Amino acid sequence: MQKEHIKELDVLRMIGFVFVVAQHVFGAYAWREGAGFSESLILNFFYVIAQPAVPIFVMITAISLFYNHTEGVNIFTFYKKRILYIFLPYVIWSIINIMDAKQYGQASFDNFVGQLAAGTGRYHLWYMSMILRIYLFFPLILWLSKRIQKLPKFYKVGFLLICFVFYIILLKNNGITFIIGKSLFKTPTYNEQMFIDRTPLLWSIYFVVGAYVIFWYPHLIALLQRYRKFIVLTYTPLLLYIYYIQINPHFPGHKYITIGYLYCFLKVSYMILAFFMFYSLASYIVNQKPKLYRLFKDTSPYSYSAYLAHVIVLQAVAMEVDKVYSIKSFLLQSLLIYILTIALTIKVIQVLSLFPFSKYFLGTSCNYYREFFSKRDLPFKFIGKGFLPYHQPEDQRGVAKK
Repeated sequence: MQKEHIKELDVLRMIGFVFVVAQHVFGAYAWREGAGFSESLILNFFYVIAQPAVPIFVMITAISLFYNHTEGVNIFTFYKKRILYIFLPYVIWSIINIMDAKQYGQASFDNFVGQLAAGTGRYHLWYMSMILRIYLFFPLILWLSKRIQKLPKFYKVGFLLICFVFYIILLKNNGITFIIGKSLFKTPTYNEQMFIDRTPLLWSIYFVVGAYVIFWYPHLIALLQRYRKFIVLTYTPLLLYIYYIQINPHFPGHKYITIGYLYCFLKVSYMILAFFMFYSLASYIVNQKPKLYRLFKDTSPYSYSAYLAHVIVLQAVAMEVDKVYSIKSFLLQSLLIYILTIALTIKVIQVLSLFPFSKYFLGTSCNYYREFFSKRDLPFKFIGKGFLPYHQPEDQRGVAKK
């Protein structure tokens, strides 16, 4: 039996995507030479708001995987789908990204296999090096999670707390990846060290939290609805704290802030709380804003391929805006680039979905033409060389068939 679709994930996928673009645009323009101080403060604020992008995607991945495989996993089918619809698009878009970056002198095809493994084909592809290893080990993770689910509630909560504490310690001491690199390779190459640096362990708490979201889903949704205001009130000071840490080095006469365990604890708390806040926002959109949700639903299937392609569009848009428009304000320029990059990337991917076998290089079987027209009642049907009035057939309940 087909499981009920979690509509909130449609919204969250697109929030995650626009946050990724925001990091790459606003992060690049903040504190750029020639930018005004006030502009840089605003751009950094946008950047900090968008920082939970990767945690959001990791938690979405966990929720989707555990939700779709609660009864178990067929190893052959699982890996076949991930190879065809995750890894293959990644390979294709890595080639395209490297070819695009070569014209700017930013990349080459040296050791392409190593680039794929480490996600060094272009700066945004690092995420694939990490997430592919989660897919690789998921059957084992699922087996372990089923054992944990059988434990009493006290032990399940204890396991979550242990994971959280372990992650804080690991995050504070993330330099251990350099030690591991030297111990394994003695003198590691760039790709070898990047492969180790991008270990899923450095993002593991978000995957664990995503799994617990599914384990306690009905209870958790009730808590989110009850404590929605509390989540916002807690999220706000955490956001301001992370923002202050971000901008503090740029103030004249600033005092050096030690990044210790407290900072790691508060930053991870901010990331997790941001996910729940935006999940509550997604729930509100799903239930209260049907037209807005339709927009998210229509674009959500293209979020993965849009992520793979967006840097190509961003680079082209930035160069064109800089060439055509004489915008002296970095804030206005970055906002224009940001909006155009999102809109054009989604539209390009939708157009590419019209091509044969597009699911193998986009990672989705959604077809923009089919999806667009299946949601609309066409007043005419093309017959021969002309158009005749067209009415969709109705089923016995009088509802037009889809």
